[in-house]
Order: sequence, then structure tokens, then C-alpha cells
Amino acid sequence: MTLPPVRTARGYAVRSRLLTHVSLLVYVILIIAGSLYPYTGWRVPPDNAMAFLIKPWPRFITHTDTITNVLAYLPLGFLLSRTLRRSHSALGALLLATEGGAILSLMMETAQAFIPVRDASTLDIATNTCGSLLGALFHMWSAPDRFPGRFIARWRARWFLPGTGLGLSLLGLWALSQLGLQAPALITCSIPIHLTPMWETLRHPVLFQPQQAVIFMLEITSLGLFTATLLKPGREAAPALVVLLLAMVVLKFLAAAAFLKLAMLGRLISLEAVSGLGGGILLLVVLLRRGERARPAWAMAMLATFVLAEAAYRLGDPQAPNILPFIAPVPERLFNIAGLAYILSDVWPVLALVYLATRRSFRET
Repeated sequence: MTLPPVRTARGYAVRSRLLTHVSLLVYVILIIAGSLYPYTGWRVPPDNAMAFLIKPWPRFITHTDTITNVLAYLPLGFLLSRTLRRSHSALGALLLATEGGAILSLMMETAQAFIPVRDASTLDIATNTCGSLLGALFHMWSAPDRFPGRFIARWRARWFLPGTGLGLSLLGLWALSQLGLQAPALITCSIPIHLTPMWETLRHPVLFQPQQAVIFMLEITSLGLFTATLLKPGREAAPALVVLLLAMVVLKFLAAAAFLKLAMLGRLISLEAVSGLGGGILLLVVLLRRGERARPAWAMAMLATFVLAEAAYRLGDPQAPNILPFIAPVPERLFNIAGLAYILSDVWPVLALVYLATRRSFRET
């Protein structure tokens, strides 16, 4: 029996609010875990634990650390503002979210004074606070009663099924995973891993890695099918996928410009990525023609295959990147923005599988 519209909308609002609270709690835990790593060697600081507040900023400031600190607290500001907006004005939620990010950063920097291998700094507090402010501003600007939120809301209503906010958030996680210059992703870099620029592979075909090409193909196909399950009946998946891929390419090159030397930007495209993209698009076209009702099943099958293929590649290649703490050779890399991107690249297909299996619970109708 179909629920009355009012009751259904109320239930959806409750689930949405619960999801926001859970997401905020999980993200705060992640920030704490990253800030207090490596969790050992605690000792009472020789000076006052708050002495770092009157010390000058570090002599050498790297743009990588600055960008990392801003981006790490940006989702926190967004989630705090989203939570506070229900009981405060837009300006009040903005100010309180920024203050909340600053307080959490101050607490984490103070705790780091007790860990010898960590350096507490007021610069970190300043950049974390800026990240919280930007996240809160993004939430305020995305409100459906103002621009550009009004335009985004209309575009979403025109293209996507109602109640697919969580699915769209998962696509956002995939987009954030592209900030890492690591495979699997459409644009890869030969510096962090052992992939070779395309023109070098064309001159020396023995360097081509077919396993990576297959992983790229599965990722693109899975992404396209998952996107298709969120669209309204009759909407073509191709335009939405093109927008996603273009956004991903922009993010990839922005990440490369931020974390690598500009001279390396021309070395970002590999033959594995290009061939995997082509194969993924062809396979996607074939599967999309199977009908709209079959898309969720095909999406789950391809996502599961993608996860298994990536796991098999990592287990079979000692040089392949690992991110899980119990197998990663350098676990501290988990707690910079690139490490967060690596984590998201592993997490999003699993979350997408769970979402597809339980998607009826997150729909309004």
C-alpha cells in the first residue's frame, strides 16, 4: 500500500536528517583519527600544551599541506551548517559551523602537542577554519531558495528520481576520490605508481598493463550504470555520464596542479586509462540497451566485479598501491588529502552496492 504523500515526505525528512547526523559523526571521528595518528608515544609536552598558540607560523609553508588542511575541514563545515540550519538562520548556521570547525581544530592541535611526531600549529587552525567556512558557505549557496542552489534544484528535479540524494552524494564521493593521483581513475600519473605516459607505452608496447586497463573499464562501466539507476525514466544516461567525466578530468588536473609540479601535467594520460575508457563506454552502451529495469542488477554486478578485480590486482602485484592500514607499507599517507582520496576510491563502490541493495529505503515514493 502506498503511503499518503505527507506521511511519506515526513518519513523521508526524518531519514535525511538521520543520515546527516550520522555522516557528521563519522566525519568527526575520521578527523580525530587522522589528527591523533600514530596513536603512540604520548608524553607530557615540555612546555605548556597551549604554548604553540603564541609561536610564529612555520618557516616553510607548503601549498600541499595548506590545501589538505582546507579540504579536510570543508565537508565538516558543510555537514555542520546542514545540521544547524534546521534551528538557526542561514547566517547563524554559517557562523556556528565555522566556529565549530575552529574549536575542533584547536582541540586536535592541542592534543597533537602530546604526540612527539606531530607539530601543533596555529597555521593549521587557520586553514582548518577556512575550510569549515568554505563548507558552510557552499551549503548556504546550495539552498534551493537562492542562486545557484535554485538552478541546481531545478536541474536535479528535471533529471533525477525523487529521493536519490544519497545516491548523488555517493557520486560526489567518487568525484572526490579523483583528487588522488592513483589508479584506478581515468587520468593517472606515472609518478606515484608505475604507470607509463601514453606516448612511451606506444613506443614500447611491452610496458602496457592490461590489468589496469580492465580495472579502468570496469570503473567507467560501473559508474555509468550506477548513474543510470538514479535518472528519471526516459532520460539518457550518456549526457549525465559526460558531465561526470568532464568534472572528473577537471578535478584530476587541479589535483595534479596542486600536488605535483606544473611541468608534470603533460605526463598524466596513460594508454591503460584511454583504452579502459573506450572499452568501458562500449560495454556501457551495450548494457544500457538491456532496458531500464535491468540497470540496477547490472550496476550491482559490475560494481562487485570492479571491487574483486581491483582486490585481485593489488594482491597479485606487490607494487600496486594499498591503502588499508594492515597492508599499507606507509600508513601515514592515509591522513593527507591524497590518502583520503585513496580511501574514497575503495569505499564508494562498496557503499554504492549497499545503496542499490537498499535503495527503496531512501526513496520518497
